[in-house]
Amino acid sequence: MIVDGKVTGNVEFVAALIQKTVGGDLFAIKTVQTYPGGYNQLLEATQNEQRVNARPRLATHISDLQSYDTIFLGYPIWWYDLPQPLYTFLDEYNFAGKTIIPFTVHVGSRLFSTVEKITQLEPRANVIQDGLAISRNSVARSERDVIPWLRRIGVTR
Repeated sequence: MIVDGKVTGNVEFVAALIQKTVGGDLFAIKTVQTYPGGYNQLLEATQNEQRVNARPRLATHISDLQSYDTIFLGYPIWWYDLPQPLYTFLDEYNFAGKTIIPFTVHVGSRLFSTVEKITQLEPRANVIQDGLAISRNSVARSERDVIPWLRRIGVTR
């Protein structure tokens, strides 16, 4: 998407809407490697990562996770699963006692089983089961879904 003259990712756009509504800090999970810009090349690269259960090295890190009680965890769906960098992220930190609120931008698979996967990976966290799934085709109009969802899960200011 183009927002204020700059390219913004779909998940980033939804994350900014959430932040605008509830406050907090934005943090982007970035990898050391650069993913291909072309859609078909990206699909191939992500499928290869899943095939070998890769854990890509992260270029960004949270300096003080202890200062956060609630984490909105946004991600695209890659081949009906979490993106491999998200596995690296979840491996890197201890989310015990934290509340994790999942949201995704998808092409048709909604959340698939990713909320259950996060719950398995972070058994000592409170993973909100009512995650938000936004279709890639609806991101520009997603505020109409984000605000009611935030109210429903009880996190609006």
